Amino acid sequence: MIYTVTLNTAIDRVIYIDGILSRKKNNKVKRTFYDIGGKATHVSVVLSRLRIPNIATGFVGEKNKEKLMQLLEEKGVACDFIAQAGCPTRETLVILDDSGEGSFMITEKGFSVHGDTLEKLKRKLSEKVTEGDFAVFAGSLPPGLDGDQYRELLQAAAEKGGKLILDTTGAQLRSAIRLKPYAIKPNEDEFQELVGKRLNAPDEYASEIKKLLQAGIEYVIVTLGKKGSLVGHGDEVYRVLPPKVKEVNDTGCGDVFVGGFVAGLHQRFPLEKMIRFATALSASKAEQPESSAFSPERAEQLEGEVVIRRLPA
Repeated sequence: MIYTVTLNTAIDRVIYIDGILSRKKNNKVKRTFYDIGGKATHVSVVLSRLRIPNIATGFVGEKNKEKLMQLLEEKGVACDFIAQAGCPTRETLVILDDSGEGSFMITEKGFSVHGDTLEKLKRKLSEKVTEGDFAVFAGSLPPGLDGDQYRELLQAAAEKGGKLILDTTGAQLRSAIRLKPYAIKPNEDEFQELVGKRLNAPDEYASEIKKLLQAGIEYVIVTLGKKGSLVGHGDEVYRVLPPKVKEVNDTGCGDVFVGGFVAGLHQRFPLEKMIRFATALSASKAEQPESSAFSPERAEQLEGEVVIRRLPA
């Protein structure tokens, strides 16, 4: 089974502006709608769309839980969240315009997680995750949780043989490295923060990626936005160049990449096929206005345009 764990869930309110967003101007709304927020929930949306069994878990606020559950269930996602009474799930504003330059995001912090709520999730992960399962932890920590508590949750998922896939940053990523996760996916800023120095050329990234591979991490993926990604596995590091698409909403592209990557792991794709598939799926997401939308059909068209180059040793 694949479990996705979102600790700081969100509901996205997407606002599409008519024209280009400008200061000191009456910016008129073309349309507005709600969508799924929270990084690991997006991974579940991808897997469910691809008909790969998975369960989305983590924390939600009781007050508006049903709104998020409805959005997830409409996408075919099986949910098993821990709800905290008296709290709302946070909302994120995603503002789009006709500039084609990506989205504006305005995020709330989320509710503070109580000790008993944390213990419930630890218990659930310890009871549910078994040998060979994937546990995908993606996104920020809510108020009230620190790196040590985050590592306790990871340990609960890993102690029975679960494989950890992490898309996180800062102190929690540094703390998690000690557990030798199966895969990590920081972006370029997060990766530089992790290694503690500025990196410029691909070979500088490759050197640091190889150190993490040698330390026992199976896959190290560094996403570079429109510039693609660097993927390390075994003794090799690959430079991945994405297809060129007309960007509408870049929110969630990295999450869709992770979803495609996990889907490839589940289906035992060869490495280059897995990278190509995840990259094309992410590119198809950039063309969509919704935060959680993507197109497997469009991704199939784009796969041939993904360029993968093995970097010199």
